[in-house]
Amino acid sequence: MDDGTPGALIDVALFRLRRMWSRPLRPRRAGESQRPVQMSNVMVVHAVHKLALDVPEVTVGAVAEQLDVDPSTASRLVNDAIGAGFVAREESAVDARRARLVLSDRGRRVLDAVVRHRRTYLDGLMADWAESDRETFARLLARFAEAAAARPANLANLDQVIAEALEGPATRR
Repeated sequence: MDDGTPGALIDVALFRLRRMWSRPLRPRRAGESQRPVQMSNVMVVHAVHKLALDVPEVTVGAVAEQLDVDPSTASRLVNDAIGAGFVAREESAVDARRARLVLSDRGRRVLDAVVRHRRTYLDGLMADWAESDRETFARLLARFAEAAAARPANLANLDQVIAEALEGPATRR
């Protein structure tokens, strides 16, 4: 499926990067029942942190939107992060029927450690690049991410394309 176009090259690269970033933080060791920090916990910590910069109160519904998951999945993920001590549920100052989510000190420490680790890793990947190349890449990647956020993929259209592909050429009219 690589036709050599910039879009094809970017598609392959983004798929590889998504797989790399979505891997667990480290492999499970023999005899361990679970990892010390689950990737889902880190995702919730990131979501709560980012949302807190933009909205007065972070809710489970907002986390669901941020993570692009259904509300019941977000609720489970948030409860796991609360159980791990990374997020706290507090009474809403706006609506007594709701709870707001805040990062705990432990959650902030994990967020800081993960961000620091990722940035050190990224800096290492580009260590032998010219400074101008690193700056150009950063600028273009940020621009690309902004464009993607401003114009998200039409998933309803993707569902239609997949349905048509599954019908096959012999069954299409």
